Amino acid sequence: MKKLVVRSSSNLEKALEDKVEPYWYTVLRDEHQYSIRSEKNPWNQDAAELEKTVYLADDCVITMRPARFALKNDGSYDYEKDHYFLEISNQDSSIVFSSARVYVWEEVNRLAVFFKGLSFTAATRVWKVKKL
Repeated sequence: MKKLVVRSSSNLEKALEDKVEPYWYTVLRDEHQYSIRSEKNPWNQDAAELEKTVYLADDCVITMRPARFALKNDGSYDYEKDHYFLEISNQDSSIVFSSARVYVWEEVNRLAVFFKGLSFTAATRVWKVKKL
């Protein structure tokens, strides 16, 4: 399924007068979420005048997943605190690659830049070359 987003807009003149954005987006987690979308501008509460469903391109989604874990169910003994897995996925998360090691915040951000603006197909090629 293509990832759906609803792009809504309210009165442009009123938004400019209030110094707020006239457009906002609602990412739909599934095709049945239409009843939950935002019908008011989140910044000035004006009613939506237009709503348009758009389809996101299959660009790479970048996730920095916390790697902290405990060896016991009670949560004691933090390990890998302040470390992260790097993950990339397609828009609907049906394909996910997770790094085989964990990184500190600065390093995971440095690696994430390699995937910025890439299609998921191109990102998978970079992932394989970088051997993450």
